[in-house]
Amino acid sequence: MSPLDGWRVLVPRPLGRGASLVSLLSAEGAVAQAVPMIAILPPDDLAALDAAVMALAAGEYSWVGFTSVNALSAVTDRAGHLALSPAVPADTRVAAVGPATAAALRTAGLPVDLLPEHGGSAAALATIWPAAHPDESVLLPQSEIAGPILRERLRDKGFRVESVTAYRTLPQPLAESVAADLVDGEYEAVLLTSPSTAESLARVPIAAGTVLGAIGRSTTTAATAAGLDISFTAADPTDASLVGGLAAFATRHPRRKP
Repeated sequence: MSPLDGWRVLVPRPLGRGASLVSLLSAEGAVAQAVPMIAILPPDDLAALDAAVMALAAGEYSWVGFTSVNALSAVTDRAGHLALSPAVPADTRVAAVGPATAAALRTAGLPVDLLPEHGGSAAALATIWPAAHPDESVLLPQSEIAGPILRERLRDKGFRVESVTAYRTLPQPLAESVAADLVDGEYEAVLLTSPSTAESLARVPIAAGTVLGAIGRSTTTAATAAGLDISFTAADPTDASLVGGLAAFATRHPRRKP
């Protein structure tokens, strides 16, 4: 029997993004429920993003760095809207922050030239990024709330860096039944997969003893800063590692309800 057998687990992910994690949890005997706590929206002003996407397609950047699947979706969506193909020229090198973003790039038919062995954070990606050759440039399409660490470290390595808001996140209210179950301790665990989701969860009352798992260090950092007590952080920033981390935690701390 799996240590997660019978565990009720909340998966707060945007619409259409929770199926993989729910499937992995269900295979372990957990009762998983995916609900959106944030919405992914385009920038208020698309002009800057469109200009950057056009410059990218025209080969004006030496590199493009994707720090989330959402950033990739935003770029490819705008490229399609603007009838730009390919969105990323063959001689533009492509960096991915972690395995989920790398998988999305490959699914989109794009190469992955740079990927941290243990990724999931801007700091990890910046560490392995090679120093710039003369006049090399980087485009960073990012969240509206992305931190400056990758941009600053690449500039320190000699790159001309342009960061552009590719998308923004907006907290979504939980259904009354879900919010009530969180307060009443009806969920054994909540799995957090982004800093934005962690910050959104911090606005919601949660029963003491609810296990909170984070997919990576950046999510843990944001959750802790928002006042959440993270029970464990996945060893790697993947759904499988997140579920494995929860199973390991459950082995040490069995289900609190019969």
